[in-house]
This record gives sequence, structure tokens and C-alpha cells, in this order.
Amino acid sequence: MKKIAMFAAVFVFILLLTKIANQVPPEPPPGTAFSLKAQKVIQCNATEITLVDGREKATHLVKDDSWPDCAAFQKDMVLDFYLSRGDRTRFLSSEQTVWWRKAL
Repeated sequence: MKKIAMFAAVFVFILLLTKIANQVPPEPPPGTAFSLKAQKVIQCNATEITLVDGREKATHLVKDDSWPDCAAFQKDMVLDFYLSRGDRTRFLSSEQTVWWRKAL
């Protein structure tokens, strides 16, 4: 009986790991030059934005007119940004970070 319970527990554990591993993030929108994953907005104004990741590494960007208003970014919201390079950084899209990437 103990062997059957152990086998069932291992089987359920493998199924759980497979489900987590198969949660691949969606494809970024076409034309994306780069992405910044699991970022928080710590400073924002009309021309510049500063993002910080989970390791407290800050990224300072000069914005163009494609960015949403700074009020769209809540203080503790963790986002994945899809951006394009150029003279200034172009905003393509953003989405909430999946739960397992926040922990990394």
C-alpha cells in the first residue's frame, strides 16, 4: 500500500511540474526589438521612465510619444515591457508578469 501511495504522489508531482513548465509566455508582438521582463516603474515623467527589476537593477529610458500616460503604471505592478529601439524608446505593449517570473 505504501508503494502505491508513493507512486501516486510521484506521478501527481510530475504532472504538476509538466503543467508549470508548459506555461510558456505568449509571443511578443511583431516588430519588437527588445523586451524587459518583470519590471516595476519607479520614476516616470513626460520624457523619461526608469524601470527596476527584481534584482534592483535600474533601466533608464528616454520615451517617445507612443508611451501611455504615467498614471497607467501602478506603484507595485510588475510588468513585461515590449519596446523598440530608435532615437527614443518606442512603446509597443506591456502585460502583467506571470507569477513564476516575479519570483525569479
